[in-house]
Amino acid sequence: MILHSALMKDCGLEASGTEHKVRVLAGIPAYNEASCVGSVVLQAGQYADEVIVVDDGSTDDTAAVAGLAGAAVIRHGENRGKGSAIQSILAEARKRKPDALVLLDADSQHDPHEIPALIKPVLEGYDLVIGSREAQREKTRAYRRLGQKVLLHATRLASRSNITDSESGFRALSAKAIDELELKENGFAIESEMIASAASKRLRITEVPISNIYVRDGSTLNPVRHGVGVLSRVLVMIARLRPLFFFGVLGAILLAIGIAIGVRVHTIATGSGDPAVAGVVLTALFIIAGLLAVFTGVILNALGRRK
Repeated sequence: MILHSALMKDCGLEASGTEHKVRVLAGIPAYNEASCVGSVVLQAGQYADEVIVVDDGSTDDTAAVAGLAGAAVIRHGENRGKGSAIQSILAEARKRKPDALVLLDADSQHDPHEIPALIKPVLEGYDLVIGSREAQREKTRAYRRLGQKVLLHATRLASRSNITDSESGFRALSAKAIDELELKENGFAIESEMIASAASKRLRITEVPISNIYVRDGSTLNPVRHGVGVLSRVLVMIARLRPLFFFGVLGAILLAIGIAIGVRVHTIATGSGDPAVAGVVLTALFIIAGLLAVFTGVILNALGRRK
């Protein structure tokens, strides 16, 4: 594509003459985004050799609009979740073998003109490049910032990384990342899983600043239910990837509660002579549960090291 080649060369992302030309694939998961997806496809197509849209069971004209805009469309018969759509994009990318895969949302929350900024670190040797909105975080509503912070710290625990924006869906992957990432999450937790999986495989991760475009009607999901759902899946990742830390902390909390109850029971019994049987039982239950959690973490950690 002449326009694509010229733009990429202007951005310093394509070699001149007979040298290797960078092949870029843009992947867009979409669900009921007929009003926006066409524009996103057309703009992304300026920087990508091919654009793939995964229509995740939309009930509107998302697939038709994306196709008319020039995208290759993959359709899911039913709504499976964003994670499932990204897994389909990765499967197609493995077949097409681009030098870089760019993921962006279909609802115009990302600026396709920033695609070259995400691709550049890939060409410099990075495997996962995340578009960070941290510099413009004030554009996000306060309650969403709070939720993003909670998920960010949970993702940092799972991945042991110092990323600043774990929930950004605007990111670029190298050919190595495309081949090696094995993702299983079907929902929005796939963005945290991608970071944790890349870190566990020792892939190189970096961030670049991007625009924080607030779309008033960009999400139809209940933010509390959505956030709790993603957080629960990230906690499962922490338990799987860092069992000693997860179960150790859980065990310490349970032991602390048990000891606190025990101290209270002892104080009451000393003053009144009442043995407080219920309190004794609770103390024993919390302490036993805490010890079991610690031992579980130790065993799972040992098994993980043997793999």
